[in-house]
Amino acid sequence: MRVPIPVVILLCLSVVGGVWWNGTRNYDFLSPISEKQAALIGQKNDNAPPVTQPLDVKVVPEPQPPPQLADYRDEAVKDHAALTKLALQMETQGKFQRSLLAWERIIDSAAPDEVRTSEALQAIKRLRPALPEWNSDPAKTIAITIHAGTGKSTAEILTPVLEEIARVFGHASSGILKINVSVAAAADIPKSRGPSLIALWISGPDADARSTEVLTFTNGPDKVLRDDVLTNLLRIIRSYLTRTASLTVPEPVKPDENPFDSMHLHITRLGWHELGSRLNKSLE
Repeated sequence: MRVPIPVVILLCLSVVGGVWWNGTRNYDFLSPISEKQAALIGQKNDNAPPVTQPLDVKVVPEPQPPPQLADYRDEAVKDHAALTKLALQMETQGKFQRSLLAWERIIDSAAPDEVRTSEALQAIKRLRPALPEWNSDPAKTIAITIHAGTGKSTAEILTPVLEEIARVFGHASSGILKINVSVAAAADIPKSRGPSLIALWISGPDADARSTEVLTFTNGPDKVLRDDVLTNLLRIIRSYLTRTASLTVPEPVKPDENPFDSMHLHITRLGWHELGSRLNKSLE
């Protein structure tokens, strides 16, 4: 037998109402709560964990400081193998300036290692031409002077050679240095006494500035003057940076290596900067 729908509705309402009445018949919803009850409710609320709302905060990465010429020097001294991996990683990520700095530290600050030095030289040769000069402001260049002393006849052909080398030095230093030339000419020695002597050294621009050691060599008829001058200037710079700044300038990889290549690759930008900065200090 089917139960009529109105009866079903009444039965449902009766069940719900009966359950509600049975559960709430002993509660007084109209009388105000006592002070004791209010204190208990407050204590429960105090012990409840605070409700936090999600914050709409945008995380902005901190900008990296601009690279410095001496970056990664500590890393090169501690673990040049790890620094080599870092240099390769940064180059892969497109951080070419930082990668070049790391490769340069392999050259001038790490313990000598023929394989890693060769790898670093190739990387520098690859990266340097693609990057702008480190210093593009002529007002911030550091002035130094290449000095030479020789006989009058040799001085006439030596001066334009040194002026050309000075321009190349400025480019090799990535705009860090401005190089002047000063040639002192003395009386020619008789040819019977052998080839002409040439004395070379580098100093700061002022009379009381520091100076490198003086290196003297001869220029015979079978020598290329420009290459001979470059080779000896590299020796002067190598000796000075090793002694004063603890920076390494690697020897030529091959005996017949072009000294212009050595100058561009073997002397790092930090090396050029240290050369200029130290020579510009007054003698104490």
